Amino acid sequence: MKYGIIKISCMMVIVLTLTACAGTKMVAGWKDEAYTVQAAKVFVVAVGIDPGPRTLVEDEIVRLMKARGTDVVASYPVLPAEPKPDKNAVLAKVREAGADTILVVRFLRKDIADSGTPLQRVGVPAGFDASWDTYYGGVSTEVGIRDVSYDYDVITTETTMYQTATGKPIWSALYQTTYQSGPIKQIKPFTGALVKELAHAKIIK
Repeated sequence: MKYGIIKISCMMVIVLTLTACAGTKMVAGWKDEAYTVQAAKVFVVAVGIDPGPRTLVEDEIVRLMKARGTDVVASYPVLPAEPKPDKNAVLAKVREAGADTILVVRFLRKDIADSGTPLQRVGVPAGFDASWDTYYGGVSTEVGIRDVSYDYDVITTETTMYQTATGKPIWSALYQTTYQSGPIKQIKPFTGALVKELAHAKIIK
């Protein structure tokens, strides 16, 4: 009887631990404190993501930003996934849309976190303050991020907001989304956390 109680208690602890670890969290961030205005119109670009999920990510960001009163447009109707457009092609579409800012959501990696891997190294733009030239990569540094154990999947995503006029970043963050199944189901938690943080940083309404 006592063994059964202990076994049930241990299972409850594991379940609670797994539940607490699931979700999206910002693990690193940066903001240009000299940028004090809110974005008038945002052009959203998701890169390194398959066409279906890319559409869902961009559409959900558009929906959430519009709900807050921010003018925003998705890139997928005018920028095909393949062949991948270069920086100048992207900027041309941004200017056509009349957007003063560009939000780039970039998929970095997917890991299976386990108790045998206490620390992962993830490449991110150096200091989060690199120019628009890093849109497809560029100079990077490494940030140590402690992964979650118990065989969770972990998606690491970098999101950067650029000012169209200067090509310089005004805000950037590194996110980890942790889950056990259904990556598509994680789009809403991720985009919700992202848009909430942009509003908190006063980058959008």
